[in-house]
Amino acid sequence: MNDEEWRGFSAAFDRAVRPAARPGHSGTRVLAVGFAVVVAVGLAALLKGALGGARVVAAPADIKPVTTSAPARGGVAQTGSEWTAVAGPGCASDATSGFAAYGYYTGTNSDQTTGWTTSAKGGYSGGSCTGSYLSLPVSGQKVSYDQDRFALWRFDFSATYTSASCTLATYVPEGARTAASGDPAYYYYYQTDEDHSSDGSSLGGYRVDQVTHRGRWVTGGSFKVRTGVVTVKLVDAGARDDSAAKDAHVAAAQVRITCHAV
Repeated sequence: MNDEEWRGFSAAFDRAVRPAARPGHSGTRVLAVGFAVVVAVGLAALLKGALGGARVVAAPADIKPVTTSAPARGGVAQTGSEWTAVAGPGCASDATSGFAAYGYYTGTNSDQTTGWTTSAKGGYSGGSCTGSYLSLPVSGQKVSYDQDRFALWRFDFSATYTSASCTLATYVPEGARTAASGDPAYYYYYQTDEDHSSDGSSLGGYRVDQVTHRGRWVTGGSFKVRTGVVTVKLVDAGARDDSAAKDAHVAAAQVRITCHAV
């Protein structure tokens, strides 16, 4: 998809914002995941304050599915004009790459669905990554998501160059259907430090069918960045329309970025 089409996507996304009620739960916080993760006792959490609730439309007609790629390598590498890194739960985190979970909570909701869950294995375990991943509960609506509950990957290659053409690869972990049931999972990407308080428009978005791509990397098309920063947001859009999907979660595992100077 070219830049003009992505601009059209962003405009449509901005027009689609609408408030909605949110199910009650036991509290929210932000979970920042770094290298020193001990999965057996839970991932390390960084409390950044309570977050409000609203839902926005995921605009599925404007988001294209990504294709399957070959296995990816981990860590951060620079070869000539190429810059690549992998971020996610259980991966090394530094000034160039990191992961955080916004609206993180555990426990049981009023409708008997569960909050975020942690899996010790099933994710990508190459490079600095241990293979752990998180699963966030779906919103209960197939094309709407909670504005304050999402997973966020951040990459900063501005010390190398700022103008680049980049691609994103997303790892779909192995695991129970309820832990990785994005059908599809919706991702948006930005060239800013996007978080729940930001009002910046996305550069674009893509969707991944987590049910049929478990244990595989999927890779999207290239896009241009002018800031040397890319953030990727996974939202919680997803329906609970039958007994099998009653406690559905969207998996947040590892994301790899590969950029070339332009």
